[in-house]
Amino acid sequence: MKGSKSTVNKRCLGPLHNLEKFVKPDWWQHIFNSIYLKTDADVVCDLNTTREEVSLFSSILGLSHEDRILDLCCGQGRHSLELARLGFMNIDGLDRSHYLIQKARAKAREEGLKVRFREGDARKLPYPDNSFSVVMILGNSFGYFENIKDDLRVLKEVFRVLKPLGRILIDVADGKYLKENFEPRSWEWIDKKHFVCRERCLSSDKGRLISREVVVHVERGVVVDQFYAERLYTRESLKKLLEEAGFGSINFHGGIITDSKRNQDLGMMKKRIVVTALVERR
Repeated sequence: MKGSKSTVNKRCLGPLHNLEKFVKPDWWQHIFNSIYLKTDADVVCDLNTTREEVSLFSSILGLSHEDRILDLCCGQGRHSLELARLGFMNIDGLDRSHYLIQKARAKAREEGLKVRFREGDARKLPYPDNSFSVVMILGNSFGYFENIKDDLRVLKEVFRVLKPLGRILIDVADGKYLKENFEPRSWEWIDKKHFVCRERCLSSDKGRLISREVVVHVERGVVVDQFYAERLYTRESLKKLLEEAGFGSINFHGGIITDSKRNQDLGMMKKRIVVTALVERR
């Protein structure tokens, strides 16, 4: 997920018949922490995966070193940092997670990379109009809000901060595929001391995938029993939302099938849609 996960209970709630009832509207404010970097490590902490993704997205967008780039919902900055390693000098990364932004800043300092990381809400971007050549929303970091109107607010804000003829690229879960192929239950080791048990179901309106993760330490017991929900976008619904936000020249670029080197349950990251669009004002 760069993205995905909710509240730390330090106890297990036991068998539940309605997972959706336990998803808090603001689950995304609490989940992106050190546990997330364990449960999703097979993707979000794999440098080779990040390099392959950056190469693909750079090619699709035709990035140049003169572009000012915003990595929106950047997590621990894995894509921003890789772009900086490739010589891109004008990069901003924004994320709501204090923990992940601190990780990103520390990594940038460690490697001497120039990336401007800051905390913020994607629905109210802290940048002036016409600031960026490119905005990227990567690693399935779109569709977390309970109300789809908030997703539209994000896209309208992106439209505002993009320059005329600026480009957006979104890399998001393939909702049609997941609706038909999600794994209802799984479990796996995430390191030598922790394992995670997962449950999933569709929301009552069939528009979101509800997930539960129980993370357990072999000696200390339950670390967290957490719930989250992500919207299942299709190409059609994503195109409609981009058009409503004002974008044109909408193009879909095949898809991404994520590889797991340890045969991990990839959840929302298993198959993804890549879409670009243009700000056609001048």
